[in-house]
Amino acid sequence: MPSNDIRPVTILTGFLGAGKTTFLNALLRANPQKRYAIIENEIGQTNIDGMLVVDKGNQFVELQDGCLCCTLNDDLYRSLETLYHQKDNFDELLIECTGLALPEAIIEPFTVHPIFKKYFPLLRTVCMVDAELIEDQLAERTEPLKQLMAADALILNKTDLVRAGYVNDLQEYLASLNPFAKVFRSLEPAAFPLDEVDQVRYTPHSTFFSLAREKESTDTFIPRSKESRQTHRQDIAVRAYMIDVEFNLGQLYIGLSILIGKYRDRIYRMKGVVFKKDEDKKVIIQSVGARVYMDYGGHWENDHTKQNQFVFIGKELDGLHIERYLHEWIAIPDLGAN
Repeated sequence: MPSNDIRPVTILTGFLGAGKTTFLNALLRANPQKRYAIIENEIGQTNIDGMLVVDKGNQFVELQDGCLCCTLNDDLYRSLETLYHQKDNFDELLIECTGLALPEAIIEPFTVHPIFKKYFPLLRTVCMVDAELIEDQLAERTEPLKQLMAADALILNKTDLVRAGYVNDLQEYLASLNPFAKVFRSLEPAAFPLDEVDQVRYTPHSTFFSLAREKESTDTFIPRSKESRQTHRQDIAVRAYMIDVEFNLGQLYIGLSILIGKYRDRIYRMKGVVFKKDEDKKVIIQSVGARVYMDYGGHWENDHTKQNQFVFIGKELDGLHIERYLHEWIAIPDLGAN
């Protein structure tokens, strides 16, 4: 088969808030000469992550309201078929998985399926790891463990938020947990060892997921409880909110910080894109753990109607009255303006 028919695949995984989109944007910026096709998968109808990608290149596919790990649905197959026919427009394929993805079924078509394996061979699976929160995540849910076990490269991210000695211990633990993967750490916030990760290659082995099942029953380094072993996505709620009027950004930031800090055990992740009438840049607001971050993002498209969009992922969200709070943080109009 001619090499110009092959489009290698990198799968990007990691739990909610680990920094997948930040890593993706860093990769795009570092390789402006390379043409990527990107499949962006998100739970729910509103794909905030898709709005945060700084350069979508020639090919960008959004798979909304789906979970690639649960079933390789028709949308994915159709997307890959379409991308194959457009292969002259890109060099590599990147797949950013939802933060709740179980990677086994995502990896399978690119390593087993005869057609996909032929034209879209797996290059590597990269797992982002939140150094500050991974201990709690592994104790509370099973998805982070399976994401770690499936990776060819593990990137310890947000290492500036924890002490150096803890990072060293965590790096050693991850290396023992997945001896097949190479473990890296972010150099500083939003700075990654991209050249080193680029050298990592997928190595077939049949023990990843059997090892994951064995590791689930151990308590070395990180404690676990039987109560934390929940059915994948069974208890997950996703709520999206769209509001057309302008927010008071100060009240929005403070209000969300209080809300998420109070209910961090129920709000796993929040992402939002907000507009200001006098700005042509998007305002990005998101939570990781109990922290809320707000910063400017890319520009609004000229033909795009400005609209505030939020996605909350967690459990028992309806009882939190999130929409009511959002409306309380709307800017009061200046009645004296002409």
